[in-house]
Parts: sequence; structure tokens; C-alpha cells
Amino acid sequence: MNRIARWGFALALVPMAACTSNNVSPMAATVPEPAAAAPTVNPVDQQFAMQAAASDQFEIQSSQVALQKSHNRRVREFAQRMIDAHTQTTQQLSQIASSKGMALQPVLQPEQQKMLSDLQGMDGGRAFDRAYLNDQVTGHSAAVTLFQNEIANGQDSQIKAFAQQTLPIIQDHLRMARSLGGRG
Repeated sequence: MNRIARWGFALALVPMAACTSNNVSPMAATVPEPAAAAPTVNPVDQQFAMQAAASDQFEIQSSQVALQKSHNRRVREFAQRMIDAHTQTTQQLSQIASSKGMALQPVLQPEQQKMLSDLQGMDGGRAFDRAYLNDQVTGHSAAVTLFQNEIANGQDSQIKAFAQQTLPIIQDHLRMARSLGGRG
């Protein structure tokens, strides 16, 4: 190898050596720092969020069945209102949960699943309307208790604020279901 070629090769190595001086790896500048850990949510608030999401899903799914099967205009209007309101609260709760690193994957409780299955197996008519409204009273009564518990015992300020904001809506739904004839 001639002298000029050797010097060119040596000069090409100088920048590499400069990067590795002081025991600093040339890759050190490109390694990202670990991301900040997502805020943790205590078990009480996590359980509330999952149960509230499941409650919403029951209200939405059972109300979709009511829209298909009921012939009563007032029951159908109520069912549509339940779908709209509980879709909105699901979206709000999902946004809060997502900001805290929680993924809401609501699973209906066995009692909710049984009520939904029973409704799906019924024909429309007065018996269906009565069963649907009774289930709405049962579901909203349980939700009122759930939300009151979160307000009293929750630790996460955003989740607790969501419960405080949503409780009056659920209480209104309960009154409406009862006024339509639900006895749950």
C-alpha cells in the first residue's frame, strides 16, 4: 500500500477514535432514554373502571336488543337514549383510562350476561318490554351503588371526578326506567 493511501486510511479512523475517547460509545448518543413509566392506578379505581365499562356495555347491548324487539315507542326512545348516553360515558372513561395506561376490556358479569341472553331469547311485546325495563332498573341500581362507592373510596382524582359527573345521569336513567314500568 502506498504512503498516501495509508494516510487516507488513518485519517478516516480519526473521527471514529474521537467518538470513542473518554469511554463513550459512538452509539451512546443515539440510545433513547427509557420512557417515563405510565401512572399507576390503584386496584379500587381499576376495578371501578372495569365494572363501569361492563355496565355501559350491558346498557348498550340490551338497549340494542330493545330497539330490535320492542314495539312500544316510549321503550324504543328510552333504549336509544341509553345507547347514546352509555356510548358517551364509555368514550369518556376510555380516554381517562388510556391516559393512565389502562386498557378497558369490559366483560359482562354473569348476571348481566344472563339478563342479556334472556332478552335476546324473547319475542317483542309487553312481556319483553317489562323484562327489558326491569333489567334496566336492576342494572342502573347496581351502577348507582358502584359509582357511589367510587366517589366515597376512589383515589384517582380523574376517575373519581368522572364518577361524580356521571352519577346524576345514571340516577336519572334509573328514574326513567322506573317511570316506564320497570321494577327490577
